[in-house]
Amino acid sequence: MHELSLTQNILDTALAYAGRTDSRKVVTVVLRLGALRDIKKEWIERYFRYISRGTIAENAEILVMPDPIICRCADCGKDFEIERDRYEGEEIVCPACSSQTYSLISGTAFQIEGIEVI
Repeated sequence: MHELSLTQNILDTALAYAGRTDSRKVVTVVLRLGALRDIKKEWIERYFRYISRGTIAENAEILVMPDPIICRCADCGKDFEIERDRYEGEEIVCPACSSQTYSLISGTAFQIEGIEVI
């Protein structure tokens, strides 16, 4: 249910932006959502439809851009993508050099990438 408070923050941000730009309608909100975040896109969309009723953001489209899990090998410097289930359960090995030393460089984002208003 934490998606409700996150969605309220998204709506508040969109409405504040629309107010600063003297806009009359929020058309689209673009989000970047990391694969490692425990946030369900469907709930964000559902809550947004509900809490935006009666505002200039009513019927705005929520676009979610995925933020995949990308690791960078500490030994050879190669970036490689992995699936969430692999990250949570299996040993991570660089496909280029078989090193097990890496840093996470993507996959945790939760941010507003853009707000389209008219």
